[in-house]
Parts: sequence; structure tokens; C-alpha cells
Amino acid sequence: MMNSFRRFFLVCSGATVDILERPECKIEVARYAMMGAFVVFTSLFASLSGGFALFTGFKRLLLAIPVGLLWGAFIFTLDRFIISSIRKQAIDSDSSLGHKIWIKTGELLTAVPRLILAGFIAVTVAVPLEMKYFEPEITALLDDTHGQAARDQATQIHDSMPELVAVEQELAALADKDNKLRERRDLLRDQLMYEGQGVAGPGYSGRFGAGPIYRQRLGESNQAEADLTNHHKTNEARIQYLTGRLNTLRLDLEGAIRKKRQITEDSNGFLARFQALHQLTADGSIKNVTLFLIVLLTLIETTPVLIKLFAKRGPYDDLLDAIEHKVHIAQQVDVSNFNSDTNMALELYQLNAEARRKLETKLIRDTLSSERIEDLAAPDVETAQTEIVKATIGDWKWKQMKTVHHTT
Repeated sequence: MMNSFRRFFLVCSGATVDILERPECKIEVARYAMMGAFVVFTSLFASLSGGFALFTGFKRLLLAIPVGLLWGAFIFTLDRFIISSIRKQAIDSDSSLGHKIWIKTGELLTAVPRLILAGFIAVTVAVPLEMKYFEPEITALLDDTHGQAARDQATQIHDSMPELVAVEQELAALADKDNKLRERRDLLRDQLMYEGQGVAGPGYSGRFGAGPIYRQRLGESNQAEADLTNHHKTNEARIQYLTGRLNTLRLDLEGAIRKKRQITEDSNGFLARFQALHQLTADGSIKNVTLFLIVLLTLIETTPVLIKLFAKRGPYDDLLDAIEHKVHIAQQVDVSNFNSDTNMALELYQLNAEARRKLETKLIRDTLSSERIEDLAAPDVETAQTEIVKATIGDWKWKQMKTVHHTT
């Protein structure tokens, strides 16, 4: 008796445990148990990879876990079905090469759907694994992309607010005018100071004290100071209003930028990371990593099927073919017996019908030719019919017994 652990793996392999428990199949138990273990481990890996892929896309653990388990159960059922469907055909040593190729091709065609599915699964699972493996590089690339996008979005939002642009332009014009008036006042004040100090040079008299040129520059300096003061008094209220309005509009601008940035950050999902990974795969080394992961995952996914394909025919296959042949022969015998019974019953019915027809014909003939039809009682007719039928059946039975004795 085998332990329950090994029996579980045998059940997972899709084999018939009752056949493997026979002494003839003792050497097959370990192989089919290992095959069942590969089926279990492949389904567990499929659960993990499927759950991880779903979690990468949706970021929801409560959704990823049940769907991952469901995906693993699907892969388990599919592998178990395909392995049990691949039958190792008997190949004689003297068979032709074409016959051997034909048998192997039939076995391979049974596993082709699983191999194709394994390729799709490998590509699907390889992408999330690559995203996790290259997560630092992807994050850095996304940060740069989002930073540039944020600056572009801020510029677009700013330009889409005409009142803010107008207020900024008006304040900039007022500030520019204030700067120009202030620079003119400072320049004239400096020139006045240099003239009073007797500085010699172009535009200066070179005389110390308040001369004609000094008085002229004093008037220009006072006028510049008055112009600056008048500008402040005239535009003070307007500047205060525009400054307050500008602060309000900038708060609206910051809110719009923050909302847009939040949308961009929320869009940092599977598609954004996949696009970033695609940009990184321009590097040849990363392409090699991608190819290696796909090949590795494909081998893992197809291990149970490949083991079954490459396995040799053993006693288990011989016993399974023998049982199927025995059942097939028994079914053919049952069908043959059923057909024989049916034919016998049909032949008996035909004999009864023929005897009844002959009796009716004789009665009609006797009725037409006899002048004592009134004296013919109904019981006599029934007795005559019974005797004729018995005689006919006895004759048919004798013929059948003679045929059976002749056959044996």
C-alpha cells in the first residue's frame, strides 16, 4: 500500500491509481508520482504568477488572490487532462520510420494547445516580473516623465486662464514703469550729487557748490521724485486690487495643477509602467533578460507535458490498453448478443404471423367449401389455431437446435 502523499501525486498525474497499484506497474509509480508533483507545482506557480500579474495591474490584493487561485486551478485541470490524454502508442522495432514519426506526431498534436497556451502565459507573466525586476529604473524614468509632464501641464493651465495672464501683464507693466521712474530718479539724484561735489566730466561743470547746472539738475531730480510719488499714489489702489486678484488666481492655478498632477500620479499603473519598460528594452541587455524570462517561464509551464511526451511506454500503458481492449471486446459481445436476441425474436414473430396467416387462409378456404359452416364452433377454431401454432413453433425450434449443434 502506498502512502497518501504519493497517492495524491498519482491522482494529480491523471493516471488510474488502481492500475498503478498492481505489481506489474511497481516501477511506474515513482515516475507518475513525479509527474503529478510537476503538475501541482506548475499550478502553484501559475497561481502566484497570475495573482502577481493581476495585482500589478489593479493593485487590489482581495481581487488578485482569488483570481490567482482560480487561474492555478484552471492550469492544474488543463495539465492533468492533457497528460491523461497523451497515450504512448506501442511501436514495434521493425516499424518503418514514417510510422514512428506518425505516432510521435499524433502525441505531439495532443499537447500543441497546451504548448501554445504556455507561450502566452510565459509572455503575460514575464512582463510583471520584468516590471518588478526593473522597478528602480522604471520609477526613475516615470519620475522624469511625470516631472516634464507636470511642467508642461502647468504652462498649459496657466495659458488657459486669460484673466491671470492679463493681471500678471498689467502688474508687470506697472512694476516696469515704477522701476523706470525709480531708476530715473536715482540717476538724476546721483548726477545732482556729483555736480554739487564739483566732479569734472562730460555733462558736469566741474564747479563745487550750487551753480546754474546744479540748480537745473536739482529741478530735474525733484521732478523725477514727484513723478515717482505721483505714480505710487495714482496706482496704489489698482496695484493692491491686482495683487489680491493675482493671489486668488494663483490659488486656483495651484489647485488645478495639483488636481492634474494627482490624475497623472493615479495613471501611474500597468500601462504607464509597461510603456516605461518598453522604452528601457531599447537596450540590448534588457532584451536578453526578457527573452531569458520568457524561455524560462515557458519551460516551467510546459514541464509536465514535456515529461509525458518524452517518457517511454511502460507496463502501465500496456495494462491500460489491455483493459480498454477487454472492455471493447465485451461491449462488442454484448452488442452481438443483443442483435442475436433481437433477430431471434423477430424471426419468431414472423413465424407466428406466417402460421396465423396460413390458418386464416385455411379457415377461409374451408368456410367457402364447406356447407356446415354454421356447425363450426368458435372453440374448435381456437383449438385448431393453437395446434397449428404449436406445430409451427416446434418445427422452428427443431431447426434452431439443429443449427446450434452443427455450429458447436
